Amino acid sequence: MLKRASDNSPAAGREGYPDTSSSFGFGGPEGIDLREIFRIARRRGPMVAVIGFLTALLGAVYALQLTPVYTAKSTLLIDTNQKNIINAEAIVSGIGRDNSALESELELIRSYDVAKRVVRKLNLDDLSKAEPSKVSAVRQLISLVFSRERAPEPVLNENHTDKVIRSLSKSINIDRKGWTYVVDIKYTSSNPAKAAQVANAFADEYLVDQLEASYEVTRRANDWLSERLGDLRKKVRESERAVELFKVENNIVETNGSTLNDQQVAKLNEQLILARAESAQAQARYDQVQTVRKRGGDITAFADALQSSALASLKGKASEIRRELANLSAKYGDRHPSVVSARAQLQDVRRSISSEAKRILTSTENALRVASSREKSIAASLAEVRGTASKDGQAEVILRELEREAAANKALFESFLGRFKQTSEQEKLNTNNSRVIERASTPTSPSAPNKKSIVVLATMLGLGLGAGLAFLLEQLDAGYRTALQIEKQMGVPVLASIPRSDDELPGSGIGRAARKYNPFGLLSSLFRKADKSERRMRKSDRVNISRLVVQRPLSSFTEAIRALRMGIKFADVDRPQKIVLLASALPGEGKSTIASNLALLAATSGERVLIIDLDLRHPVLTSLYAPDAKQGAVELLLGEVDLKQAIVKDAASGLHILPAPRRKDLTHTAELLGSKRMKDLFAHLSGFYDLIVVDTSPLLPVTDGRALIDVVDSLVLVVKWETTARDAVDAALNQSLGAHAKLTGVVMNDVVASRARYYDYYKSGYYSKKYPYYYGGKA
Repeated sequence: MLKRASDNSPAAGREGYPDTSSSFGFGGPEGIDLREIFRIARRRGPMVAVIGFLTALLGAVYALQLTPVYTAKSTLLIDTNQKNIINAEAIVSGIGRDNSALESELELIRSYDVAKRVVRKLNLDDLSKAEPSKVSAVRQLISLVFSRERAPEPVLNENHTDKVIRSLSKSINIDRKGWTYVVDIKYTSSNPAKAAQVANAFADEYLVDQLEASYEVTRRANDWLSERLGDLRKKVRESERAVELFKVENNIVETNGSTLNDQQVAKLNEQLILARAESAQAQARYDQVQTVRKRGGDITAFADALQSSALASLKGKASEIRRELANLSAKYGDRHPSVVSARAQLQDVRRSISSEAKRILTSTENALRVASSREKSIAASLAEVRGTASKDGQAEVILRELEREAAANKALFESFLGRFKQTSEQEKLNTNNSRVIERASTPTSPSAPNKKSIVVLATMLGLGLGAGLAFLLEQLDAGYRTALQIEKQMGVPVLASIPRSDDELPGSGIGRAARKYNPFGLLSSLFRKADKSERRMRKSDRVNISRLVVQRPLSSFTEAIRALRMGIKFADVDRPQKIVLLASALPGEGKSTIASNLALLAATSGERVLIIDLDLRHPVLTSLYAPDAKQGAVELLLGEVDLKQAIVKDAASGLHILPAPRRKDLTHTAELLGSKRMKDLFAHLSGFYDLIVVDTSPLLPVTDGRALIDVVDSLVLVVKWETTARDAVDAALNQSLGAHAKLTGVVMNDVVASRARYYDYYKSGYYSKKYPYYYGGKA
């Protein structure tokens, strides 16, 4: 049969619903389909626009009934550097540089105490009592409509002023500008003057509160320091008195920061060191002299080492005499009186040298004895003094402890005394570390409500709501709107899309417009379950629609019927399908109308065509072609009449009709239609006709149509565009045995081209309106 090449497993698509998400442009294997999204926007756009307009209108009404409010702003600089003329960091420090300290200051601005100052300064307690509450009319109406009876709230025993203060504290808005120390104090009120007054009052009262707090801290610090100084002064006096008393009791005398014993020990140590050095030097000289004497050496040489001036002078004189003696001996000879005199002089000098050497030896021994004696004397004195000092050591330890305590008390007292003087001066020179940069002025334009923003926000909300509703409606749409949906679900092609035939009915344009734009008709179309009388088509219209291919052979409706005939004819070229069953899942799908026009089209084309009305419970074709017939298909199957007596011929088109007049005594219609006689009848008729069109009952409500599936060559299912539920079609095919195998294709009936073009432009038939000269219209 005629199938899409891409449909490799049609049966798989018939078992359940297809993946319809791709048909709405929101996914699928090929990704997002922008064209489909554009189509959804076009077909759902009016609804979204209406919702957006309504929400914008509601937003405008809401914005207009709001009471305008005004916001005043006072700018304050919180200086983190304390402006103290003196340095009192430990007691009166400025605001810290960390964020926590600054945030604490911001909370202080909106604190209860500052708000209390503002209320008292501006007398806001009386203003709040006199100011009536402003409730808009719309809010009152909403409260009346939606309000419920509530139990009266218990009255709290709370001061009215306290309520005003807490409310004011909550309503003030403090904003910090970035990471700076500049803050904005904002207050909003319906009275612009009041807004400016409150904002400025908060700034002023915060500065006053800060000054008073700083003064109070300084005063408390001074009081504490003054009390502490009294205690410290007393301790200093007591500790110093204890030191002096201890010195007197232990006979301790100090000069230049040390006791007399210590000074004596130090001096004796110095003297002992010098004495020991002198003694060692004298002993060294004595030892050298004795060593030279024992060895028989020249004592004068040692004397030179002793550096004796007299000895050095004698030795010098001896040297001169020897030199002179040598000269005289060389000149006059040994016996010359001058030589003899010189020799006598030399002997005298040598005796003097020897005497001096002996004297030096004797003085060396005396010096050694004196040095040793002095050393022993100094050592004895030092030992005596040290003995006395050891006895006074324990007393000095206690004395040092008392002195350290007295010094510590004195240092602490001096420190507190200096800090007391500083804080005393700070109390006089205390300055505030914050200031007002810009005072609030009376606002001239309201800060809220922003009516434009409200309307824009309401419009955006409405458009978003409309878009969400449009998406939801698209996802919940249970009907068929495109050929792709049918082909994916059932695996067969759409043979034709039949346009709605109201526009094709003959008559004046005014009459067609009246039928088309009847407001009651439009209202009834919004509800699926309309009254039966409203859904019934007039008999004249039904006759005209069933023969529309004859009356309007060049219309788009007739062209769609031609496409259906071509699809059936070429569905299986090797095995021509003569017996075609037109069925629908539910009543009112238009299968009888399509069957009639299909048969008429084939008959007017020169084919031998028979249309059989086997809708035994509601024979529409019989009422159209043979309303007065007394016998037909049922009688033929029961053998009551022959074929010639049962068939009716349409003289205008040459179409043969096998009617089915209603019989009240016929209760086993399904058994009759599925009998062997029915199968033999079709086999017999197929030898005489080129095409046999069979109209039957809907498949889902009754079983008559299901019984005919096995005896026909082809099944063509008619679904009504946008109306037939997919569940119903799926259930009808699943409950009809053999329907999937015989199903050649589907006909979408009653397609509204003006709306269907938003789903599938070229398959909707809307393009036919762009080329009217092809369909009998004017170019």
